[in-house]
Amino acid sequence: MNYDFETKIDRRLSGSVKYTRAPEGTLAFTIADSDFLTAPAIQRALEERLACRDYGYMIPRAEFTESFIGWFDRTYQFELKKEWLLPVSGVVPALAVAGHVKSGSVIMNIPNYGMLLSAPKRAGKEVIEVPLKCRITEPGTERWEIDFNRLEEAITPDTELFYLCNPHNPVGRVYSLEELQSISSFARRHHLIVVSDEIHCEILYDHRHIPFFTVDEYAMEHTILLTAPGKTFSIPGIGGAFAVIPNKELRERFQAVSYAVGRPNLFGVAALTAAYRDCDDWKRELLEYLRGNRDYLETEIRKRFPKAVQTHVEGTYLAWIDLGAYINREEQEKWLADHAKVMFNGAEFFHGTGHIRWNFATQRENIQKALERMEKAF
Repeated sequence: MNYDFETKIDRRLSGSVKYTRAPEGTLAFTIADSDFLTAPAIQRALEERLACRDYGYMIPRAEFTESFIGWFDRTYQFELKKEWLLPVSGVVPALAVAGHVKSGSVIMNIPNYGMLLSAPKRAGKEVIEVPLKCRITEPGTERWEIDFNRLEEAITPDTELFYLCNPHNPVGRVYSLEELQSISSFARRHHLIVVSDEIHCEILYDHRHIPFFTVDEYAMEHTILLTAPGKTFSIPGIGGAFAVIPNKELRERFQAVSYAVGRPNLFGVAALTAAYRDCDDWKRELLEYLRGNRDYLETEIRKRFPKAVQTHVEGTYLAWIDLGAYINREEQEKWLADHAKVMFNGAEFFHGTGHIRWNFATQRENIQKALERMEKAF
């Protein structure tokens, strides 16, 4: 490898949420950011911006949006129009803003990303939560799918928005074209706007990501797509994201209610530009390393804990694991923190049950140590 994913840094020194919340001596695999040094091209861009010693109000140069358009074209062979893009301060605040583009209720699946679940509620929306369908595909492996029958049963005449997470956090699915077309058909039948959180879209292993608005004509005119490079390039603390909204009326409605959300700051502009323009090689090696982590973790879980049930992670660096055959299913997070000194997110944050979410975007040695601690504790 040309890039370094093994160097460890003391993230407590920077106030890392993941490590500050973990007691001394506890291994943390919680909040969805990575333990890797950021890409060298991003580091250089930030250092160059810092060297200017000018931190006043700024208008981003054309290269800011051009880098995003270029990345999208290279990745999806689809040419975006500049006017479709709205820079925002982050995906999470944009999820709340999107709740205001229609007056009706929101429908979405659970389990799901906790901030995606709470964003429309904080925007004052009624939220209808519909469980995903889970089936065992082979011993010890589960697969989560959208249950369209339950969606049809749950939706109300007042529902106007569908919130989608793809790739899915926490169950690791990358939805297929057929699944996305079914979502679009469901949205068309019920005249819904789809708010698609695609922040993990670059972290893929076995499948191709399909931006939702490219699925068909209805999706093109009824989608608010939100994405950012923060998860991929380990820069979520810098902030900055894009909303992609091809429909002019919908875009203007989003703009009208997003005035207080803010835009990427000058360091965010520098980091995002470098991420989308200069980091393809680094990302390829990152994905190779993460694929190795995923395969190692899935193999070791099967070997060490044969009664466990886990997802096969198609995208994201987040594994969804049920260790309920060994410990109380509803207290896995607490039990592991207390007895194995290993911290994960429990299912409650995602409105799920009986699972932990394991963030494996870290040095493989940390994963090995955690498995050994768990095995010893069990």
